[in-house]
Amino acid sequence: MTRPALRIVLISLGLVLTVAASGYAQQAPAGKPSTTQTAKAAFPQPVGYVNDFEGILTGEQVKQLTGLIKKLEQATTDQVAIVTLNSIAPYDNLDAYALDLANHWGVGQKGKNNGILIAIAPGLRQISIRNGYGIERRLTDAETKKIIGDVLIPHIRAGNYYEGLRECLEAIIKELS
Repeated sequence: MTRPALRIVLISLGLVLTVAASGYAQQAPAGKPSTTQTAKAAFPQPVGYVNDFEGILTGEQVKQLTGLIKKLEQATTDQVAIVTLNSIAPYDNLDAYALDLANHWGVGQKGKNNGILIAIAPGLRQISIRNGYGIERRLTDAETKKIIGDVLIPHIRAGNYYEGLRECLEAIIKELS
């Protein structure tokens, strides 16, 4: 092969590798949809602090949970939202969905990033608590995982969603107050 021909082959190979690498770099992280999927995701509209789209709570239970959340917000300015879901499409895990939903809904105050979203997808058997960056110093991810494991999961396994959510909120309030 002559030098000019070899140079053309090497340049062509370089272009192919560059195009392939740029396509790879634009892929979304695991569990998180691409930008086009996010744009297509139809997040539900919030109806309050407690958004029981699964219908697993009574009206009185929603009222009680809302009261706890309002007390926390009045005392600390931290904001909490609860959501129960039956679908997280086009996402494949609740953590990524919950993060994007919290951002879409605007949970927490701008500049303070002091929001928490508690998400439960009973049919998918997934639970997520997402803390804003302003919360993480007072309620770490390790503490959040402990609340999920020690409080939420045992109650949910027993079918006691309200008790699990109430005790979860009480544990969060204790950490943040």
